[in-house]
Amino acid sequence: MSMNDVKSAKRVLDILQFFARTREPATLSQIAATLGFPKSSCLALLDTLEGDGYAHQIAGRYYLTRRWLHEARIISEHDPLIKLIHPTLESLCKELGETVLLAQRAGEHLVYLDLIEPELTVRFTAKVGQVKPLHASASGRAILAGMSSRERENLLSKLKLERYTKNTIVSLTKLRALLEQEIRKGWHINYGEHQIDTLSVAAPLVIFDTQYALVVGAPLSRARDKAEEIGQTLARVSQKLSEPLNTNK
Repeated sequence: MSMNDVKSAKRVLDILQFFARTREPATLSQIAATLGFPKSSCLALLDTLEGDGYAHQIAGRYYLTRRWLHEARIISEHDPLIKLIHPTLESLCKELGETVLLAQRAGEHLVYLDLIEPELTVRFTAKVGQVKPLHASASGRAILAGMSSRERENLLSKLKLERYTKNTIVSLTKLRALLEQEIRKGWHINYGEHQIDTLSVAAPLVIFDTQYALVVGAPLSRARDKAEEIGQTLARVSQKLSEPLNTNK
């Protein structure tokens, strides 16, 4: 695969995200200028999308068709991991009354794969596909904790410990010490390290010998006093869920 193939794939995703943000038809010039694409390359991509039924034109402006939604729904409904885990997220959300998420590492970050939000006006909000830093999130530390010591140290050495709030840990020595402490407990707590007013609690989850994190997010003011209790619940549920589904025991 050439670098041009990779660039084209990224540009198609950029076009998809452009329309998700703008939510209205746009001209070729608007799309190319906003995304910084050469107009000729942008036209070639839009022509391809239109030819395959993923885009159409309205009075000379482009917009995406519902084919994206149709195929995304089919893919989502047949995701074996989500089919397996989603009922657990629903049960935890009902029990704890807070947002529950499933996360996995994506390079030097983590990504949310699934979530359930409670029917509360004030709640921890997130999106499937949202990316978070490993060092400044409970879910990230839970994923780090699930690695072997060698893998963890190799990844830690590559991380940029960016500061997000006054509570963010930006010292590798302090991060290692916190990880060791939390590994002994079996769960991880983030007190406003990424967003100052939010709390997240996570436990490592291993499904089919792959590392994930089971996460609860909540407003810090409401859930601070329940953080350890939430951690115990997540660790218990994670262990119960993991045991029958892994070969490396």
